[in-house]
Amino acid sequence: MPRTVGSRYYGWLGLATALGLLLAVLARPAAGAPVVSQEPPDAGEDGAPWARLRDRERVTQTEHFAIWVPAGSPLRQRANEVAAIAETVLPTVAQRLATALAGPVDLLILPPEAAPPPCLARAATLPTRRRVVLFDWPETHQPAALTAFLAHELGHQLTYDRWGTVGPDVRLSEGLATWAAEPYWLAWQGWSSLDAAVADLQRGHAFAPLTEPQEGCLSAAERNIYYSAWASFVDFLLRRYGWDAMGIALHAPGIEDRADYVQAFGQSLETLAAAWEATLPDGEDAPPVRRCKQ
Repeated sequence: MPRTVGSRYYGWLGLATALGLLLAVLARPAAGAPVVSQEPPDAGEDGAPWARLRDRERVTQTEHFAIWVPAGSPLRQRANEVAAIAETVLPTVAQRLATALAGPVDLLILPPEAAPPPCLARAATLPTRRRVVLFDWPETHQPAALTAFLAHELGHQLTYDRWGTVGPDVRLSEGLATWAAEPYWLAWQGWSSLDAAVADLQRGHAFAPLTEPQEGCLSAAERNIYYSAWASFVDFLLRRYGWDAMGIALHAPGIEDRADYVQAFGQSLETLAAAWEATLPDGEDAPPVRRCKQ
């Protein structure tokens, strides 16, 4: 009797094992088949369903990045280009922020109409989800622009990887990401010097004083200007006060739209902005801003 029961037991075990192996084989994607994410449908950050990976297709994967597109989308043709540029700029951005990427990053390419209103971004970063989203606007097909955008977004991710936050103040968060991407940002804009270019913009009243509240959306052209001014301001703060003070500014609770500049730097934003402006080259002493052909 025990022998008979044992035989039946092992017979059922063998059948269950065979069925399990068959299911595993059927569930495994065929060689070369696209990998489609089944991330929960509500996945996102700050209510950003457009950034989900559910039903997106992973086209390629590199050492640091997985490139995703909507399943079946022709945007898959851009995957290798985007992956290569992201890998190329990463070492420079990481070196400038003095930190290493904490883990792999998903890079999602979406059609431009997927950009959420009212502020139609060219790219966005969701750092807690380790995700960069690139919207396929015509501008992103310009190699210099695409390189600058990806470097900027990786600046956000690496800021988060270093400090665990990007801070409450867009002057610092966007300024720091642009500063981290500075070599690529300058090449895209055709500038030889960030401070000289910002001084030119300031003399032309192209941007409002740093002390004014940052509310509402900026157009793409305005973002180019403001991000440049904020990057110059961040460069001033880093030169004068260093990384530790910047970390305090990112972590300290903000006051309305501002970081706590007094706690971090010992000075109000008004005082710091005036000191920064005083360091910008004036019209007579400034070297000419060389504009590079693109």
